[in-house]
Amino acid sequence: MKHKNTRTRKNWKPKHKQERNIPKPNGREIPVINGNVNVAMRKLKKVLEKMDFQKELSKREYYEKPSVKRKRQKDQAQKRWNKKVDGMIASGEWMPTPVVGQKHLKGKREKRKEWMKKEKINRLRGNKYR
Repeated sequence: MKHKNTRTRKNWKPKHKQERNIPKPNGREIPVINGNVNVAMRKLKKVLEKMDFQKELSKREYYEKPSVKRKRQKDQAQKRWNKKVDGMIASGEWMPTPVVGQKHLKGKREKRKEWMKKEKINRLRGNKYR
């Protein structure tokens, strides 16, 4: 006598998994399963966060002049570059060439900037003794 279940072990899946045909969230609509709104809200927030939705909304809220946009993009590029350089200094991959002499240090501000640069390099490299 054969079993009534004709499905082979290879094709077997639990019934509750087969019956639940839930669409994948795309950001426009999140399905509410069994009336559980809190879970759906959490999923929606995660999807919107991945899409940078809030950032996009705040960016489009006001008109941005082309000159301001260029300046913002330039500042972002400078920030990325500084982060990359800091990482290279910290790993010991690259060291900035020191400026020789004292001629370029005309005033207090230049001296302070040079000192801050050296401190930053020492901090990134992890030197305890300077």
